[in-house]
Amino acid sequence: MSSRNATRADFEQVIRAIKEKLVDPQKYITHRMQLSEVKQLFEGLLLPESKVIKAMIEVNQPVQMTSQ
Repeated sequence: MSSRNATRADFEQVIRAIKEKLVDPQKYITHRMQLSEVKQLFEGLLLPESKVIKAMIEVNQPVQMTSQ
């Protein structure tokens, strides 16, 4: 359920398993945060004691892009 070093075939296998209900991806989500919290919380997610399996960033507001 990860993307590190995954191949296209790996993704296809995972998607197939989800569609066939062989895997429930919700079980692997251990942490959720808002986009505005990422800067504050990110380093903590890297600590072994946080026991992160999959962290999800929720974006409930449109992101404002500024030109530089």
